[in-house]
Amino acid sequence: MRSRLTFARIGFLLLGSFLLTPFAAKTLFAQASDQGWQQKWDAALKQAKTEGKVVVMGPPGDRIRDAITQNFAKAFPDIGLEFSGARGGELATKIKAERDASIYSVDVLISGTSTADAYFKPMKALDPIEPALILPEVINPKSWRDNRLEFSDRDTRMDLVFSTQNNVPLIFNPAQVKAEEVDELYKVLDPKWKGKIAVQDPIPSGTGNGVFRWLWHVLGPEKAKDFYQKLRAQAGAIDRDQRRQIEWVAQGKYPLNFAPGTVMYQLEKRGLKFGVIPHFKDYGAYLTPGFGSAMLMNQAPHPNGAKVFLNWLLGKEGQTAFSRGMGYVSRRTDVSSDHVPAYWIPKPGVKYWAGYYEEDAKMSPEQVKFLKSIYGR
Repeated sequence: MRSRLTFARIGFLLLGSFLLTPFAAKTLFAQASDQGWQQKWDAALKQAKTEGKVVVMGPPGDRIRDAITQNFAKAFPDIGLEFSGARGGELATKIKAERDASIYSVDVLISGTSTADAYFKPMKALDPIEPALILPEVINPKSWRDNRLEFSDRDTRMDLVFSTQNNVPLIFNPAQVKAEEVDELYKVLDPKWKGKIAVQDPIPSGTGNGVFRWLWHVLGPEKAKDFYQKLRAQAGAIDRDQRRQIEWVAQGKYPLNFAPGTVMYQLEKRGLKFGVIPHFKDYGAYLTPGFGSAMLMNQAPHPNGAKVFLNWLLGKEGQTAFSRGMGYVSRRTDVSSDHVPAYWIPKPGVKYWAGYYEEDAKMSPEQVKFLKSIYGR
């Protein structure tokens, strides 16, 4: 009797799905045999509609903002989405200031793992994310690479990593630089590049921080310190604005940008031209989520809106929207990478360091002290 009812229900869903949004139809298909899930989802969805909205902070850029807001609105037109984007360190500063004033305005954060582990966890601003995950297509390990949900903090599991790609260490202006002139790490120290390199500030969380942590790992502390000093002497600018640095390269103001940042894809789509060194031939590169990790804020003002948004974001539909908006490689096995730029897709035979786990996501006190002595403001 139960199997007959199940098949009958699936048949009904097949007919009814033509009247549903793609996300709603897929949700129902996935849950045809999971009565407990259905009740949880219906309750969360009903209460999210009552709450009326969800507030999300995430990556900067019009392209990713539009991808998230427009696609979420199609799936859930009764739940408003307030989205604002900024660099991870800026998000942390804003939220800390709010919390110091007992203001709790944000439900979900999409950012980098170093931001999560260096700022938001010490701030005690996060809740474990797994209790908010309801959809079987989200919680099923087979939906994800390596048959698991990935977390930067593997013990506390508050920062869920949904994207990993090669972190580009260098871009260049093709009119001023040939790729073979800078395709190995120490080639950027050639005297001819003195004053011609824009370097992403390594001290706050972000791409610069990640690349400098990778250098510490692959070179060792003493060689890394030597490289840090020599690169600082080469630099024409030390800057925190990723967009501005990439524009400088495209305009020819600085032929090289060390640790350029993941907004390069969005700027490339807007017509900026630059060459890419996806990894150094001698030392490789490191794998990074970029802005590809999700966090659930504690004391969230719209807890059910947060649940709905997270389940959408981490499902196939949300991951496809995010991947296309950022050009990222999703960890979901059912999301295509056909649109992802080749320089972000890890290559066989290249040495990569997965430096996004909590134990690696923070610089050591020795490293921080040294970097501040030469890059500090």
